[in-house]
Parts: sequence; C-alpha cells; structure tokens
Amino acid sequence: MKSNEELKDRHVGSRCFVLGAGSSVKEQDIGKLEGEFVISVSNTFVHQEFPRIKPRYHTLPPLLRGHGGLHSEKKFVGWLQEMEIATGGAEMVMHIGDRGMVERNSLFKGRPIHWVEYMRERPESFDGPIDLASLPPIWSVSELAITIAVYLGFEKIYLVGIDHDWFNGALVYFYDHTKEHALRPNETDLSFVDSEFQMRRHAYIFKKYKYLFSMKGNIYNANANPRHYLDVFPKVDYDTLF
Repeated sequence: MKSNEELKDRHVGSRCFVLGAGSSVKEQDIGKLEGEFVISVSNTFVHQEFPRIKPRYHTLPPLLRGHGGLHSEKKFVGWLQEMEIATGGAEMVMHIGDRGMVERNSLFKGRPIHWVEYMRERPESFDGPIDLASLPPIWSVSELAITIAVYLGFEKIYLVGIDHDWFNGALVYFYDHTKEHALRPNETDLSFVDSEFQMRRHAYIFKKYKYLFSMKGNIYNANANPRHYLDVFPKVDYDTLF
C-alpha cells in the first residue's frame, strides 16, 4: 500500500465531483460531468450517463469484511464483473481484504487498483494527516470517496448524489435496486437498520466530514435534494458550476 503515496496531491489546482447513488441524481443532468474529474462509488455505474462521464476513479467499501454476512463471494464476483465492464479504465480504490477475491477471479486486470486499509476500532476523534494504510472505519463509501478526493489534492470538491436521506429508507437510490443491482439487497436482511442505527451512523459520518472539511474548507454540497441532513458543507447550485 506504500505505492498509494503516488496519489498524494496528484490533482492540485483541479476540481472534482464525487458521484454518489442518492435519489437526487434523478433531478440533475450529470451528463454535464463529461470532461470533469469524477470519483464515483459502488453501483453508480448503472446510470445511463456513466459511459459518457468516464469517472477517473471508482471507490468501493470493504466487501467481504463489511458485507460478507449479507452476500456470498460468488455474488460479489458477479457484481464486480459487471462493474469492471462499465467502469472502463477507471482507477479502482478498494479494501485490501478484497484483494484475494479480486486476484482469484482475475478482476480488473491491467487496471490500477489502490488498496486501502482501515483501523479495527472507530476512533473517538479525528486528527492528523490522511494515511491510506490506516483509515478510520467507514459507515458509507462516500466517506472513502471524499477522503480520496482530499488526499488527491483537488482544489474544490463537489458532492453530487451524496444525499444521506436514510430517514426515507435504507435502499433509496436513483435506480431500482431490485432490478439494477447484481447483489439485489434483501430488505429482510436489513431489519436491524432502524432509526437509532441510522442516527448513530449519521453522527459518526458527519463528525468525520467536519474533520475532512477542516483541512482546507474546499468541499461543497451540490446535491439537488433539499430534504437531507447534509449540512456539514456549504451548499452550491450544481448548474452554475458549468
């Protein structure tokens, strides 16, 4: 993972967009991201404009460690095979714990893959520089994507589709998760995701967001959704950015 140091400040002076899978994406013309630096996450590759956008980086949460109790390796591999085709030449950012699965199944051959590792325990506070070999654990892949954007040194970072409106349900996306997701999350398996769980999750994520924002104050909320909790970053109008 020491090779990840080559990523540090790679894009100083440029701007980027972090593309999430929130339902607000349906209200925005993300085709405008063509020609921009884009960091996409997880299942965003099912969007019809994805081939046009051609994200430079694509990030994933820990699969086997974080979601192994919900899905088999076979299902993960099927999903990753779809992702490999759809993401083209995007550089992947993945958890080191999934490296064996990726290599056993010859996934993302010839593509740059940047492996990251997480601390075993959630820290009480965040401080110090970003270390991709020892990141604070994540509740959402958006945390990793924004952390990577900061590490890459982008001058301005705009969030699109990072809604955090989980009070509307655990599986609210811009796509139909029952049809456009090879993993097809089973809502029964997510019965533990109640309001208390989501509130604790929000509190941890937003505390980390404040830490990331404190570094340079250069992260902006460009989501179309006006009904979400994401008040950590300054709100900007997406369409005025182009």
